[in-house]
Formats: sequence, structure tokens, C-alpha cells
Amino acid sequence: MSAIRDDLAKAIKNNYLVELFAKGTNEQFSVGYVMQQDDKFVLVEAINVDGELDGVVVFRKAAIAKVVTGTDYLKSMATIVSLAQQRGYYDIWNTDRLVTKLLKKDAKHSLLKQLLKLAFKHDQVIQLSGRIKKHGDSYTGFIHSEHKKYLEFNYVDMFDLSERPQIAVRYAEIDEASFHSFETFNTTAVIESYMPGDFH
Repeated sequence: MSAIRDDLAKAIKNNYLVELFAKGTNEQFSVGYVMQQDDKFVLVEAINVDGELDGVVVFRKAAIAKVVTGTDYLKSMATIVSLAQQRGYYDIWNTDRLVTKLLKKDAKHSLLKQLLKLAFKHDQVIQLSGRIKKHGDSYTGFIHSEHKKYLEFNYVDMFDLSERPQIAVRYAEIDEASFHSFETFNTTAVIESYMPGDFH
């Protein structure tokens, strides 16, 4: 864990683009810029394959297998990011501004809880994944209510818009939380079209 913490600290200091590998996966990884870390979590600006800033993600450090820098893939991605910046489509959701606001806040809570509270306060759709419901599933939806050890989460099933299933998600079950991404904005558009009264 200390090696991962040190690798993350270097990435923050040097503004490296990194690959973050989740435990249990050798080929799947997330790409992004590491913005901040606390004892248990790390805040990342995610980059998609088109070089676009694709949301803010908080990862649980205990779920990270390794942090990789300097690969040929990351060199390629840095070039693609540069193109996106030159052409004006790098940050279409103004995510950089959101991260700046988030980093200015006094840290009374973990990075995970800060992100969840921000999403709840502003009725933002969020994606949660980890060991939820003993599976490791991913859910996209909105927070219905917050509690001391868990939150009530209404998720969207794109194949059945007639109901909004609600599950209780313990904070300890969340390994990854993201919002302000293409997926969360797409889901927001669906909710606003078919379930407009559903936000808290």
C-alpha cells in the first residue's frame, strides 16, 4: 500500500498521466491525472480513449493493484489529450472547474464522502462500483438519501424505465465513484426525459 501511495504522490507532484489497475485485473485499467489522495482514497480526473476529460473518479486505494507511468500507451494518450486540448473538446463538461472547487474545500470527510455529498447536494447522477450487493456490480443513478454508514441509491436500468430500483449501499462497499462523465450526463438526460420527478 505504501508503494501505491508513493506512486500516487509522484503522479500528483509531476502531473503524470497514469494507468490505474484494479485488483484482480491484469489488462483493464483506468487512465487519468491524479489530483489528490487521502488515507483511503485517491481523486482522479479520468481520460477516455479520445483524449477527453471524462469525469471525476474517486478510487479506494485498497482496491488498486498498481499505478503505472511512462508506458508507450500513456505517451500516445498524452498526444491525443494534446490534440483534444488544441481542438477545444478536451473538457466539454467544465470538469476542471469542478475539481478546482472540490480541492478548495476543507477536508472534513474522506474524498469519497466529499464526492458523494457534492453529487447529493447538486442532484448529480453518479456511478458507483465495487463490492455492492456482494457482486462487484456497477450502478448509475442518484443518491436518494445519506446516512451515517450507507446511502439509499436509486439506479437506472436503461432496459426498464418504468421503475427506479433502490438499494442500500454501504460506504465500505464502494471501491469507485464517478460523476461529471459522459455516462452520468447521458443517464441524466434519460432521467430528465422519462423520470423528471425522481431526484430528491
